[in-house]
Amino acid sequence: MSIVLMSQATKPEQLQQLVTQYPTWSFKTPAELTPAEMDQVVVMYGNHPLLKQLLASSTSQLKFLQVISAGVDYLPLADLKKAGVLVANTSGIHADAISESVLAAMLTVVRGYHSAWINQTGARQWSLPQLTETLTNQQLLIYGTGEIGQATAAKAQAFGMHVIGVNTTGHPAAHFDQTVALNATAEVLKTANFIVNALPLTPTTHHLFDHKCFDQVTQQPMFINVGRGPAVNTADLVAALDQHQLSWAALDVTEPEPLTATDPLWQRPDVLITPHVSGQIAHFRATVFPIFSENFSQFVKNGQLDRNQVDLSRGY
Repeated sequence: MSIVLMSQATKPEQLQQLVTQYPTWSFKTPAELTPAEMDQVVVMYGNHPLLKQLLASSTSQLKFLQVISAGVDYLPLADLKKAGVLVANTSGIHADAISESVLAAMLTVVRGYHSAWINQTGARQWSLPQLTETLTNQQLLIYGTGEIGQATAAKAQAFGMHVIGVNTTGHPAAHFDQTVALNATAEVLKTANFIVNALPLTPTTHHLFDHKCFDQVTQQPMFINVGRGPAVNTADLVAALDQHQLSWAALDVTEPEPLTATDPLWQRPDVLITPHVSGQIAHFRATVFPIFSENFSQFVKNGQLDRNQVDLSRGY
């Protein structure tokens, strides 16, 4: 009997739905799977260390992996491609949460709430050490024009911001006033008041944000990273802050991750750190399961996926 390895927890009613709908399949957790059953695993729901064992086996039958994240840079993409495994992510389900986190970071700074909190827990003076401003008419430069980038752009436009997107070719994208190619950002970096990284991590984007990037800014922008930590050269980011090329950094992801309690980034007054929570949503299992359910149904029918298939060559 073909096995679906249920590495991702499901609600009892979700599992029962699968068991009822697919009586010829067996649904097992990693703890329930025996060594003798490894070669019967055809589908995995959620990532698990057993994936490496399956890919290393010449008799593995694994054909479909559904992960619960948008990014897939942590997966052995080359091995999955070589084995002919179809991979799907959950891109899109985090778009509202992450875009709200981006707006929250910007507003926390420009409207003085960060300064107010510092004042409230310290001097408690009836004044703030900064002049507040608005987002209206400021330029937001978003690297990544996928669902997260578009959701962020739509919300930023509601605040009257001018939104420019960066993607591979400079092709148009919804909710952006303008788009430019990844290799043609010099002019828009000069005028950016806020820079957001929402790109997947690939060999091309690794340490994309380094001194060569920060040397091109002129408006002392705030830098916000909700993509992946290794997209940023941390030493160059710190140098850009020290040299006042950047005014602020809001980091939901870091390199390394997690940050140790003694990492100097924690102590900087010009850095806001959230521990990789910008994409957290309520009712996560209820939101993720339909993606897997639809893909599994399509896979059973014809060996294909219905949505969110990852291009293993590109890494997203």
